[in-house]
Amino acid sequence: MNTLFLSLMHQILQVVGDRKGAVFGGLVEAPLQATNKRRYQGTYNSFVFTNTPGHPVIFRPTGVNCYFTLCFTNYLALGGGGHFALYLDGDLLTGSSSASETYGNPCLAHTEDFGVKEIELWGFVYASKYEEMVSLLRMEAPGIWRW
Repeated sequence: MNTLFLSLMHQILQVVGDRKGAVFGGLVEAPLQATNKRRYQGTYNSFVFTNTPGHPVIFRPTGVNCYFTLCFTNYLALGGGGHFALYLDGDLLTGSSSASETYGNPCLAHTEDFGVKEIELWGFVYASKYEEMVSLLRMEAPGIWRW
């Protein structure tokens, strides 16, 4: 069912809170296809963001490369070109952030390696898929959705 849920999404806003109070994340294209091969996905509609300078800042693709989202079976990474803008390990407990050529961003968290306090995913669907999505949500038990 989670695969079907993801396949209906057009974009997913991923919001991460670290244990030091930073809030950051990115907008990724969906559906994401987990793979064992290094294959980037996504488009120039993606971005990463952070609040570490004390106010929200969005970093859009620079055009240097097309390394938007890398979805492996054991991690998720946004950005690339030497370093990931945002990397989350498969257990969703730890991650890292560094300057990436894709987005021209600095480290999004307070420190390059961080512990995850919380993660939220906000999915956006095409208007034509709205009724299908609503019917799926009515069938699911209340709670936190995880992939």
